[in-house]
Amino acid sequence: MSANIQEQDRGGARPARNVPALLVALRDEDFTGSVVVASAPGGTIHLEHGLITAIETPGAPTAETLLLKSGRVDQADWTAAETAASAGAAGDLGAALVARGSIGAAELEAVCASAVFDGAFALVLSPPGAWETVEGAARAALALRPGIEPKRLFEETARRTALLTRLWGPPGELARTRIRPATAYGGAALAAPAADRIPVRHREILAAATGRRTARDLGFALGRGVFAVLLDLVRMDARQLLHREPADTVPMAPSVALRTAPGTPPGEPLPADAGQPLPRRVPGARTPGGTGGPGGPGSPQ
Repeated sequence: MSANIQEQDRGGARPARNVPALLVALRDEDFTGSVVVASAPGGTIHLEHGLITAIETPGAPTAETLLLKSGRVDQADWTAAETAASAGAAGDLGAALVARGSIGAAELEAVCASAVFDGAFALVLSPPGAWETVEGAARAALALRPGIEPKRLFEETARRTALLTRLWGPPGELARTRIRPATAYGGAALAAPAADRIPVRHREILAAATGRRTARDLGFALGRGVFAVLLDLVRMDARQLLHREPADTVPMAPSVALRTAPGTPPGEPLPADAGQPLPRRVPGARTPGGTGGPGGPGSPQ
């Protein structure tokens, strides 16, 4: 993705063939709500005043998973913060965590931003589905505020996709590959001095790689982003630390169409479309994506 996506007319008078185009239009409209991607397993993009504050998808760990699985915040502190947030007028879980001293404000912001970028990257790895908007939808429990500009999100997603493509090949294929340690590193613990030559983060991946886990699974298990895990897998593969099982044929995660069109160089965006209206939005109700939306009639394959 890049910043080349054309802006839509205000008021939804012009179209969105894909979710990137839709998000640009919703930013222009100062939209607050969510975009729900109906795919297998699907995902939700949360927006406040057109800025992206959270992405929730089974394809990548959320900020909650990153905090809890990595040990940055323990479960007792998390539960106490949830209780405090639910009792407060604002219901802000992030503010409650910071107020309790469970995590610093700057670190929390960094984790929430990381989860948004990683969620977008995970969604780009497999074919798109239909989408719908929900105006005034419930906010994410833990969100980045004020949020991320859609075009910045597209550019970073493109950069990550292009980087992995250059280093390894199609990142979607690597993301579906199941990983286990190479024979020499398959024991429960590595003998010195072999262990000393392997970074701690790589040793943790080796310990968690069972032969049944993909990069997504490893991210959830270790509290790391999918993109970061994929980069580590590329480096580990170059050192012959890994054995790669054949990639699954089932896509790892749904897509929001943050992807390149056929014949487009890696890292370039699928341009916004024109000629069909945005879906009508009813406060508090879900509205299916327009006929040009991913997965709908007229959508490019």
